[in-house]
Amino acid sequence: MEDIRRYSGAILTGLAALVVVGALYVVFLLLMKLVNTSEVANGTLPLLAIGGVVVLILLLTAVAMVFSILNLTNKDQAMGLPEGSIRAVIALSLIVLFAILSVFLFQNISTGGSKNTIAEMSGTDRTEFIRSHANARDIQSTPTTGKPGFYDVTYRSANVASEDFAKQLLVLLGTLMTAITSFYLGAGTVTSAVKAGGEAAAATVPSPSLGGIKPATASIARDGPVLHLELSGANLNKMTRVNLVKAGVPPIAGSNVKSSATGIICDVDISKADQGAWAVEVDDGVSKPIKAQGNLTITA
Repeated sequence: MEDIRRYSGAILTGLAALVVVGALYVVFLLLMKLVNTSEVANGTLPLLAIGGVVVLILLLTAVAMVFSILNLTNKDQAMGLPEGSIRAVIALSLIVLFAILSVFLFQNISTGGSKNTIAEMSGTDRTEFIRSHANARDIQSTPTTGKPGFYDVTYRSANVASEDFAKQLLVLLGTLMTAITSFYLGAGTVTSAVKAGGEAAAATVPSPSLGGIKPATASIARDGPVLHLELSGANLNKMTRVNLVKAGVPPIAGSNVKSSATGIICDVDISKADQGAWAVEVDDGVSKPIKAQGNLTITA
């Protein structure tokens, strides 16, 4: 029972992800049914493209839920997905939209236009019309019923305004797709370069090291309760903390810590320190502590 309570959130999230995936499957089937109908040519293809983007976002939601169950989410990124996921989705969405709308515009231009009919055209006139209208689309001629030698000619007239608009829209989408895709690829390259540069810089920075301790022994009766400690070494600029460490007792922190490249000075209250050997450790508050060579021996 306790295990069920502990993992109830993950179980509910998993069930929600399954429901979302099932809903996406149903939406996908409906979209495919819409594609197979003749209504696509009448203007529903843009709605189909927008619906595809919505389905993609819902699928990302399901992926985010699964990542949440697996503890792979990144709270600093959009939708909790790994870094770069949303940029990749935007780039891929634009590529898909560009492909779909390109086909849609080509089909509309090649098969669009108003349908015109010229009835009862003689054979000579039909031949001359076809010769003089070589650029007309879908020219068809059928024999006129009850009038041998005459034809009904149908054709589609071009719409110059719609063709110009389609060309401008196609160029705009192509430019947008190129810009976004270039931004995505460029952002990934810059991120990799910055990371590599940071790692290289970290590798070239010399690590700090400690050498001697002065004094190596301290007497509470002779030196007083506050010991002025001097440490020598290399690359100690960023060291901000000094601690006396001994097994089984709390560490003693130094005060008035002042560091330079070759040394550190501080004051240590040894009035309540146990007698014996103490290890000296310094750190910058972030990295691992560095132990001094040798120990500080405290006597009464």
